[in-house]
Amino acid sequence: MLGERLAELRKLNDDTQQTLADKLGISVWSIRAWEQGKSYPFSNVLLAICKLYGTSADYLLGLTDIDPSDEARKQRQRLTEEEQNEMHRYEEYLLWKRKK
Repeated sequence: MLGERLAELRKLNDDTQQTLADKLGISVWSIRAWEQGKSYPFSNVLLAICKLYGTSADYLLGLTDIDPSDEARKQRQRLTEEEQNEMHRYEEYLLWKRKK
């Protein structure tokens, strides 16, 4: 369940496995293993994924079918392309700043 939902969220956010790995500061092999159900992230990484994609651990783990990021995604779709690009640049800046 986690692997399927992680892959779905990653793709909906236009992230590749490599980009997600970079954002989380881990190897792409970890992302691949999670998405294939061969292993699972540590709790601190699971929390980082939830924050990154605006969802809950309950959703990622399959404990609920309600994805809190759905509403955020709908709101983003109502933004102009310029606003979406600006928001993406701001998110990248915040992730960069977090790594410092």
